[in-house]
Amino acid sequence: MPSTSILRALIVAVVAIATPLSARAQGTYQLVERWASLPDGAPWGQATGVDTDSHGNIFVFQRDPARPVVVFDPKGAFLRSWGQGLFTTGTHFLRVDREDNVWLTDKNLQQIFKFRPDGTLLMTLGQKGVAGDNTTIDRFNAPADVAIATNGDIFIADGESSSTRVLKFSRTGAFIKMWGSPGTGPGQFNTPHSIAMDSQGRLYVADRANNRVQVFNQDGVFQREFTNVGTPWGLFITKADVLYVVDGTANNCLLVIDTKDGSVRERIEGLATPHAVAVAADGAVYVAETNGKNVKKFVRTSTGR
Repeated sequence: MPSTSILRALIVAVVAIATPLSARAQGTYQLVERWASLPDGAPWGQATGVDTDSHGNIFVFQRDPARPVVVFDPKGAFLRSWGQGLFTTGTHFLRVDREDNVWLTDKNLQQIFKFRPDGTLLMTLGQKGVAGDNTTIDRFNAPADVAIATNGDIFIADGESSSTRVLKFSRTGAFIKMWGSPGTGPGQFNTPHSIAMDSQGRLYVADRANNRVQVFNQDGVFQREFTNVGTPWGLFITKADVLYVVDGTANNCLLVIDTKDGSVRERIEGLATPHAVAVAADGAVYVAETNGKNVKKFVRTSTGR
């Protein structure tokens, strides 16, 4: 008959297997259960974009025609929703710039939008429903993500479909330049799926199908690459230049990477096709999941760095 210690070990193992990975302690991060909910108990759509503004409010972009953009306060209370009737099922990334403008991409509409926080449309780039290629400057091919520089310049990762490039526009929407071609070399892409900017103005591009993140200056000159990022789907960089990468393949994880030496600081497992990630000023991490149809919130435990 098994000893008491063996039985205890078996019980612990069974409980660990039965507990969802996302519900376990994840290094120095802890999952915050039920941090927010939609009005009237409405279900989430596929969450594809998430970011926070200067007030700590959380903006979520989801594939739900009734509530494409939903906004919560820092405590998770629902504030408002907007965007009804404006988007398709191709809703993609959401970014909030330094002036609290909200940028959205819709890969099916082939467009990038700039809104005020209340949903007032300020700018549209691209021609509605008209696809371009690697040579066109006014048409995109499933634009994936957008990053905004401190001077307002706009950088677009155009690559959810067959395009393999990054485009640069002025703050008024005037084309400046573009770079990228198909391939695996420096400055070449295979699905440039996300883009983010660090405190020095360097651009980090999630070269998804090439399993790497490439880094460029704002003129498109290659700087370096990170190849320990799994299959990068979404990127976020904090003011301290810490890189957060979500991998929505079978890895289903979030990686926290030190951009100085490329080392992986933390790893959160057990996500459900994470598509985008954002880190609030208070350090809370928000992960938008497509298959999970949810936005998960993680906070550091007392042992966190």
